[in-house]
Amino acid sequence: MHPDVSAFYRRGKLTDSMMSKAILAPIAGGFQPPAALVQHLGIEAELPRLAELYRAHSQTIDADTLSPKYLPFYHAIRSHFDSFNWEIQICDDRPQVKLEKPYINFVRPSLLTLLTCALRNKSSTTPAMKVHYPSTRGLPDALVTDFYRVLRELSFYLPSDDYIAAIADGLLRGLAGETITLVSPVCPDYAFRQVKERYRYTFDQLGDGVGLVAGRIVATLPHIQDVLTRHGIRTRMVIAAGDFEGLDEPILKRLHETRASFRAKLERSQQRIIEAIGRPLRAVFIADLAGGEAAWRELTGAAYRSISGGDFGGLLETRIDIDSILDARMPLYQAWHGTQPRQKLAEILLRQCAEYSAMGAVFHRNFENPMVIGGDHHRMMPFYWLYHRVPVLYLRRVY
Repeated sequence: MHPDVSAFYRRGKLTDSMMSKAILAPIAGGFQPPAALVQHLGIEAELPRLAELYRAHSQTIDADTLSPKYLPFYHAIRSHFDSFNWEIQICDDRPQVKLEKPYINFVRPSLLTLLTCALRNKSSTTPAMKVHYPSTRGLPDALVTDFYRVLRELSFYLPSDDYIAAIADGLLRGLAGETITLVSPVCPDYAFRQVKERYRYTFDQLGDGVGLVAGRIVATLPHIQDVLTRHGIRTRMVIAAGDFEGLDEPILKRLHETRASFRAKLERSQQRIIEAIGRPLRAVFIADLAGGEAAWRELTGAAYRSISGGDFGGLLETRIDIDSILDARMPLYQAWHGTQPRQKLAEILLRQCAEYSAMGAVFHRNFENPMVIGGDHHRMMPFYWLYHRVPVLYLRRVY
């Protein structure tokens, strides 16, 4: 190391961002950067081109615009890296910049690194999903980039790597030629109302249209299928209706429905969902898929006994916090059940957790490589795993 480089250390450190600033600030000001640092970084050949880049892009920017001094560098980087972006906010008449940088070798590079890569025509970047989720590193970059983009654009809840690992395993199976079944459980078309940016179920009546959760699935599922298809993965789509809720007499009484009328409305809802998606898909009833009412009650009963008895099977116990899940579900339960003691509502929650565990078992048994795409509440995701680690992704909640 050149001895003069030690002059740039601050508190015993010389970071990439510190070196970047020490090189780029003088160039932006029309001066030569420190020769010792240029030599240490091995960018002697790039130095004149960095200055030329700055001058060239400065000419494309309105001189009267209040802009950060590095704005010409930002334009130069974006001309090489499409994923580089920035947002400028004016605070106290001064521009504040928020940068969105690509990853290179799994780290966020400095501006100088991005510029030298551009000058050396090196455009290889690390997909952000591979940085955040190590379990995806065995997947092709293009698939990971596309998949991560659609998850963010569609407002999916992004869980821990444990759950993404199951998704990655499913995608690898798809790349190997197996078919992925995109299965979405949907609630019946219960009445709801909008409260500011969210929705609240009122449960005043049962409709026969595309319900709140199903509407989100209709807007989401085809995009997931398109991404997988682009990368050579065969898929099937399944909409699984929660017919088991029509086996509960208190629910029927609340909705002024009979078992027959409840089922008839679900059948009409399923048909309207099929029409709304406009693609080949299978529509099923979950309790029917389990083998009928008796089989469904047996399956949910066994799951309830396991969870309430502390036998969590394949669940990630660190994700099971019944109190916090109950807090998140409280508005829904209060809308359904009115004012009830917390202990009573906790019991209702455990029964519902058992239903999600049963759904995981039913989907695993009936579908080839099921991948659950859910739209109700992501806090219920862990319970699919009581018996099998079924890949599961959930949209961010809206109610």
